[in-house]
Amino acid sequence: MNNSSTSIISNEIEPSDPPPEQGAAPETVDVMILPAEFFFVEHIEIPSALEAGELDDFAELTMEGLAPFPLEQLNWGFLCDSENQTLILYAALRDRLKREGYEALEDYTWVLPDFACLLGARFAEPVHVVLKTPGHATYLEFPGGQKLPTVVEVTGAKATKTDLPENDESSYLELRLIQLTVDEKARPTFHFQTVGEPPVEGHWSPLSPDEPALWRADVRPASFKTAERSARRTTALITRLLRYAAVFALILVFMEGLLWAGQFWLGTLESKIDAQATAVRRVEDKQSLTNKLEQVAQNELRPIAILEAANQIRLNLGKTGIVYNETVIEGSNRITIEGTANTINELNNYTNSLNDSGTFTLVGSPRQRTRGGETTFTVTLDYEHPDTDGDSAPEASPSDAPAVADAASETADRNDPIE
Repeated sequence: MNNSSTSIISNEIEPSDPPPEQGAAPETVDVMILPAEFFFVEHIEIPSALEAGELDDFAELTMEGLAPFPLEQLNWGFLCDSENQTLILYAALRDRLKREGYEALEDYTWVLPDFACLLGARFAEPVHVVLKTPGHATYLEFPGGQKLPTVVEVTGAKATKTDLPENDESSYLELRLIQLTVDEKARPTFHFQTVGEPPVEGHWSPLSPDEPALWRADVRPASFKTAERSARRTTALITRLLRYAAVFALILVFMEGLLWAGQFWLGTLESKIDAQATAVRRVEDKQSLTNKLEQVAQNELRPIAILEAANQIRLNLGKTGIVYNETVIEGSNRITIEGTANTINELNNYTNSLNDSGTFTLVGSPRQRTRGGETTFTVTLDYEHPDTDGDSAPEASPSDAPAVADAASETADRNDPIE
């Protein structure tokens, strides 16, 4: 394993340095950016046989071997370029950070060194970068096409091109961190302002490192990062479930609104139906009466002639105990007579007279029952009106229907023989 140490030149800010311009400082409420002057930095080559899942353990073991202090006294992290098999390990003494006022690091979403803000930057050619944050400046050398710098040095806050190491083959790029935002998934986005014309092509703003790289770059203790990572995942899951529940609740409210609107519409429709029910029944009754009248006209029903013919045959028998209780006249001039007789012989004599008259034809056999000396009977007959001129009764017309119905009802309700 080849190790190459990178020196750190630490220069304190002169008291006479003017404060950053208003609005130039990025909003870093959720992210603590630590100056590079507090860190020692080491470049490490990743063994080719190392598995991806073993990278964190490899970095921890390497840091234990390099650091002059136990890991419990350090805030450390690392940056990784798996394509070029390179690690940048960095660490700061925890007590020194506290003396400088960097306390309560657990309250922040991320705690990163300033040079980690360029994680993910790409430059097409080798370039010297001066990264300026409020009150601090860091010098970095990026090889062309690589993710990680090969040199990390601290310069004064007012460093210029003439203060940097000479290198005729590289260009100089000055970047200012002007904005830092954190999305709902706790992922930061770094926005940089380029001072002057960019001397090289590439991408360096905006930069949004992925979450695994951010956790590796964070300098807080590994135990804290493990617990915090689990807590954030749980919080994200709960938030996602709450959103789904809110969407489901909105859908339920919407469906409830549709149901209420449907019930209101149905109630209005039922009210209209109820309001029109009387008129509808009146129309239906008129239609039913019209149909009956049309049927009477088409079938040439003669209810009065039928009743008179049946009653005349009964009278022709002389003194008889045949009494009509009810008569029903149906279509095709069919009459059903329900009544009483004194004896079975009297009933048989009457039905034979009806059948032999040539006007009536028995339909089936008469039904009779004798109880308490009285015989009740039901007989159904088809009526055929004689075609004799002058004897035929006038046919019933729709306008005569009420009179015909009244006459039929009056005749059917008689309880005494017609003389």
